[in-house]
Amino acid sequence: MPEAVRPNIRQGINTLRDTFRAALAGDAATRPTVAHQCAQAHEAVRKSMIAAFTCDFPAPPPASQALLTDPPPATAAQAPARVRAQVAPPPASPETQAVAKGNAYTEAQNHLVRSHPPERQLAEYRRDNERVLKLGTKLGANAWYHFGIVDFDGVIDELEKALALPGAIPEVDPQATRLLASLRELNPTLKALTRYQTTREFKEDGFRFAREQHPILVPRVEAAARAMDAYGTALFERELARDERRMAGLPEDAPARRLLATSLALRRAVRRFEALGPRADVAPFLAALGEVTDANRRLGATFDGMSPRANSSCTGYADTVALVIGHGRDVARDIRAKGDPSKPAQLFNDTYNSSVRDLESCQRSEGRARPG
Repeated sequence: MPEAVRPNIRQGINTLRDTFRAALAGDAATRPTVAHQCAQAHEAVRKSMIAAFTCDFPAPPPASQALLTDPPPATAAQAPARVRAQVAPPPASPETQAVAKGNAYTEAQNHLVRSHPPERQLAEYRRDNERVLKLGTKLGANAWYHFGIVDFDGVIDELEKALALPGAIPEVDPQATRLLASLRELNPTLKALTRYQTTREFKEDGFRFAREQHPILVPRVEAAARAMDAYGTALFERELARDERRMAGLPEDAPARRLLATSLALRRAVRRFEALGPRADVAPFLAALGEVTDANRRLGATFDGMSPRANSSCTGYADTVALVIGHGRDVARDIRAKGDPSKPAQLFNDTYNSSVRDLESCQRSEGRARPG
């Protein structure tokens, strides 16, 4: 399997082994139950590895295979009145595993988007350095080569845990592995620069270390940004397909269907937004915004007609979507007028991220808006 995921897999298997050993150390009478659990775990891991990596993985030995067909024998220590060990539930279905893994991937993506946007930080880093170089001055602690992200420790931890979950999501797993590898490569450089810029060393060496790290930092940030974009796109496409299937099974006028229709239209508009460049043709983007407007209008009417009234988080979602539409139109206007939509584009991004949180809050708080 890929080198980058081996430590996570190894750690997961070691954790299983330690858990079984600890159970036996606590009570030797649990051996039949632990043996059964071990056989179940072996088979679950084997199936998930084959599905994820198309690899050979040894089947449990005959004695373990026999345990899978017969429950562990009851012993006096396991009598109902004095249960000391509980048989593990059967492994979750592939569908359930995929849902849990997809949710973990999405949480990592949300973390990246909210607080660790490498593309935006790289643009600001370049802009600030160019300004300082033109001025020919030194600005103290915020001097040359100051980068806005301290480290990716939290995101790396989330991705490692998500990748180690059982199950396979073929369209996302490879991109998650690639993103994790790029963040691991970038992280030490960011930490070294952060330490350097929070001490007096940068003043004492005339920014020498920062200059040396610049040609290392930029390619690594660019690689991380590309990996993040590919990862986000893979998640995005998967979520679109999932919600389209969900929506098809809902009644036409159901609040959950109207909510999903608005969310899907908005995400399609975001895809058009991401394809925009200087002097781009904005007509497809504006057409997508028009579809969002229509869907959001129907959603608002549905919320207004609900009795009892819809949760305020749902009406707040419709209001936030309206703001996203407005900022999107400002982006199109600025591209047509001057080719530089940086300010409204930032507002569009930030407001869209807020809408994602509002959507989650609506579905969490309003049962009639849940697709299930």
